[in-house]
Amino acid sequence: MAEKDYYQILGVSPNAGEAEIKKAYRKLAKQYHPDVNKGAQAAEDKFKDISAAYDVLSDKKKREEYDLMRKYGGVGGGGFRPGGDSYTYRGRPGGGFDYSTFTGPGGEQVHYEFNDLGDIFGDLFGMGGVKGRPKGFGGKGGKAGPIRGADRTYAMEIDFLDAVRGATTKIALDAGGKTEKINVKIPAGVKTGSKIRLAGKGEPSPNHGPSGDLYIEIKVRTHPFFTREDDDIYLQVPITLEEAVNGAAIEVPTVEGTKLKMKVPAGTQSGQKLRLKGKGVPHRDGSGHGDQYVVVQIQLPPHLDKESRNLIEEFSKRNPYHPREKLF
Repeated sequence: MAEKDYYQILGVSPNAGEAEIKKAYRKLAKQYHPDVNKGAQAAEDKFKDISAAYDVLSDKKKREEYDLMRKYGGVGGGGFRPGGDSYTYRGRPGGGFDYSTFTGPGGEQVHYEFNDLGDIFGDLFGMGGVKGRPKGFGGKGGKAGPIRGADRTYAMEIDFLDAVRGATTKIALDAGGKTEKINVKIPAGVKTGSKIRLAGKGEPSPNHGPSGDLYIEIKVRTHPFFTREDDDIYLQVPITLEEAVNGAAIEVPTVEGTKLKMKVPAGTQSGQKLRLKGKGVPHRDGSGHGDQYVVVQIQLPPHLDKESRNLIEEFSKRNPYHPREKLF
């Protein structure tokens, strides 16, 4: 007995021609495809039925066998298996899908040819690379080849300075109920959104093929003093009024963990940027470093005595200046 009414599943009559069957399949496949209905089990089950129906009805020999079963056995019973093999749908990580048959005569793994499924899915979902036989299958006689395991992702938050300098850390992953600890080398210069690929650390293959890859997605914590723009570092540094007026040599920290002396020129204004060349973030292509910019901010003492106020008043009289004169 045929397991399901494939004509009813595709919404066509038993007398439908090849073009009508293909048109109905295209419409339903696009509607119920798992990539369009992520996480919807009902849609995935419907898509399996649609694909199984098209696989049978688009193949002349399978359709004749199916029609014969319908005529003499009806629908809704023991399960229609063209050629004795069972049909299986498998989703592929990152979008797309694989079709295969696993239980063939004598337990041998075999693979159905799916006519123009590859071309149809290429038209519907931009999968032009799938031509009749899905990726991961091949070999002589239609036997199944090794299937690559699924990729995995791991979100990691790292320290600002580790992102700049590079570091090595450990992560713990669940591997079949066990915890696997993996060393992760963080390259110097990574930023939020960067991905680190660990080849072969993804899901294992279901049939002794290569494992998938592990992708570490980076998020960088903020720093209390340093900020980053591209590969340049910015640092706000307070200076005194006397240092700004007369100039000075001040000590400033760098992301390298060292302190450098830099010159503040006489007459420096608050907000002025002073550059430390090559003291920024390493370029990922190895071509050097960005720069560090020190933004100076003039700060007055929080408390001034009366004599100091008088001196500042005298200073203003001796050096008249109107900074807002041309503001409007």
